[in-house]
Amino acid sequence: MKKLARPAETEYALYYHSFLQSLEEDCHVLNTLKQQMLDIEKTLLNLPETSLQFSYAPGKWTIRDILQHLIDCERVFIYRAMRFSRKDTTPLPFFDENEFALQANANVKPIRKLIKEYKTTRLASLAFFSNLTTAQWKLKGIAGSTPTSVRACAWILCGHERHHWKVIQEKYLSILSS
Repeated sequence: MKKLARPAETEYALYYHSFLQSLEEDCHVLNTLKQQMLDIEKTLLNLPETSLQFSYAPGKWTIRDILQHLIDCERVFIYRAMRFSRKDTTPLPFFDENEFALQANANVKPIRKLIKEYKTTRLASLAFFSNLTTAQWKLKGIAGSTPTSVRACAWILCGHERHHWKVIQEKYLSILSS
């Protein structure tokens, strides 16, 4: 897959800066998105049910909740990228990730079904991204009142997943393995 340049700070909301900073300067975002999919499947499919239901603190999400959150966010960002790549200038609103999580009922879904949904969503995202022209990657729209480029959507997805993968490793897997 084609290497995608890091977006300028003027191409996304400041909120996402730490997600992009978590990625290497020379990160090949599309390859990383593909590898993340493989890593999540390999790790989460092997976890016992008790680990999938575990929350490291009251009010914190379970691993299933986090996976559903990744799926939901990916759909939102791909929708944004698709609209922007088609030169749709209609401002797109914020979304409430906590309400999404509350309504998703992730903890009653079998992990195999969640992983299938995650992989299907990721493969669709990669297919979409792989068909964009150089000009389309640079197009912008308004997301949550901030100008956002198509390429920033890809980088945000990658950095967002890196953030949550780190949380899973540090707050869940390390505790569960001890």
